[in-house]
Amino acid sequence: MKNRYLSALLSSSLSIAPMILLVFILSWTPLLTITSNDYIMLAIGGVFLILGLALFQVGAATGLTKVGEYMGSSLSKQQNLFIVVIFALALGALITCAEPSILIVSKQVTLVKDNPVLNAIILIGSIALGVGLFVVIGVLRIIFHKSLKVWYLFFYMLTFMLICLIAIDPEKSELLPFIFDSGGVTTGSATVPFILALGAGVAIVRGGKTAKSDSFGLVGMASIGPIMAMTLSILIKSNIPPYEYIPVDSFGNDYLMYFIIALLPMNGHLGSLIEVSIALSPILVIFFLYERLFIKLPKNRIFSLLIGFGFSYIGLSLFLAATSAVMSPMGDIVGRSLGSFWQDSSWIIILIAFVIGLVTILCEPAVHVLTAQMENISSGQIKKSTVLITLSLGVGIAIMLAAIRAVYNFSILYYMVPGYIISLTLMIVCPDIFTAMAFDSGGTASGPMSTSFVLPMIIGIYSVVGEDKYGLDNASFYSDAFGVVALIALTPIIAIQILGSLTEVNQLRRRIAARKAIAAVDDVQVIHFVREVQ
Repeated sequence: MKNRYLSALLSSSLSIAPMILLVFILSWTPLLTITSNDYIMLAIGGVFLILGLALFQVGAATGLTKVGEYMGSSLSKQQNLFIVVIFALALGALITCAEPSILIVSKQVTLVKDNPVLNAIILIGSIALGVGLFVVIGVLRIIFHKSLKVWYLFFYMLTFMLICLIAIDPEKSELLPFIFDSGGVTTGSATVPFILALGAGVAIVRGGKTAKSDSFGLVGMASIGPIMAMTLSILIKSNIPPYEYIPVDSFGNDYLMYFIIALLPMNGHLGSLIEVSIALSPILVIFFLYERLFIKLPKNRIFSLLIGFGFSYIGLSLFLAATSAVMSPMGDIVGRSLGSFWQDSSWIIILIAFVIGLVTILCEPAVHVLTAQMENISSGQIKKSTVLITLSLGVGIAIMLAAIRAVYNFSILYYMVPGYIISLTLMIVCPDIFTAMAFDSGGTASGPMSTSFVLPMIIGIYSVVGEDKYGLDNASFYSDAFGVVALIALTPIIAIQILGSLTEVNQLRRRIAARKAIAAVDDVQVIHFVREVQ
């Protein structure tokens, strides 16, 4: 356990340090001005992020992932489909109800009291129901050997048909960016390890030639449900109030208080200790109920699982406390500082946004779980480093595109429609396993760091641009500032499928070259037999 934690600590340090270092570097340029208190808070926040991510990685490997594997392998053996549907629905919905990424975004969009559309109940309830239903659909797809590509194509076509109903309404169309965002915030640090392991457990026990590719795809399937659910909920609502933007000032001297407020239930906030307990407890309750009925594990394995959940709980609590206390305010500060250059040097905003995107993906806890599973199931053929580089480029492009939209103010559909057309078209030439991993990567990339740092940064950029163009009271935050989480979920789908297509082309070239070499050797070794005439 000690060696495992030291390895996780090194991995998390290499993941978090680039983001912290980047903010420090920006502060040494005219692009960002922060106080000495901000430096101290950023350094302390970095320590909490590193410790939290390391603990979470250790705990996820021995707790969340194992629970998903046990549940998946057992559900795949169930003869009673009713049991499969009930437990898959309950797990998908309940774990989503308190997914940390959703809690972070719900705070972003429920600043207006008595909001009749985007209040927390409608937001979290709709997303949870959508995830639960599509986890059921995804599990049944694996059990009955159905094509993942066909199901993706069908449900995304259905989703965009519903989106069209929103797009033709001038008032409700302002919420399109947030509708797309809802699919990205669904699959975060609590849900991804479990859903990944659930899909892998079902696929491995079911077996067959497609078992490896079927091990992935469930996270991508779960991301569709919230988009459809939020679209339907908004279609029946009206009277959308304006978004209330509250700028963040520099940090004060009371450093410890920021983390205490973020950790403990104070000032109307639950605190990360309560939020994470709400996120993890449904998994434990449902698993142990199912385990007592069907699995019946020995006590030593139960004890190991509880230790893993304990590490996950402490690690995720520390990580989310740091994002809430430090990264969200810092994201807004960085965004407003960059936004001040929009008239004279907008290219600076776009360039910095791209660089921030390159390092953001490294800070997402669930990404490390996904890439480790990719390398494990592919028996090392798909390297974790290769996937991380590909995801990094994809997320860099995503945040760059979001910054462009925040500066120039145009519809999110100009990105999402061609983006999904490209991603769905790439499925034709991309190997099945890369398509499945690509859609999982899209859901995984948009985690707590994206929602707590990147989203406030884009909102901060738009607050300056919107105030200069329209006045702060008339700026359309829903329409022009949101959508970055959706783009972070979209671009990895395209990037990983391109990687898969290139891999397939390279393998085809090697096979052709090998055949030619074998043919050439055979030609040289041809033996001519001549019958001697007596």
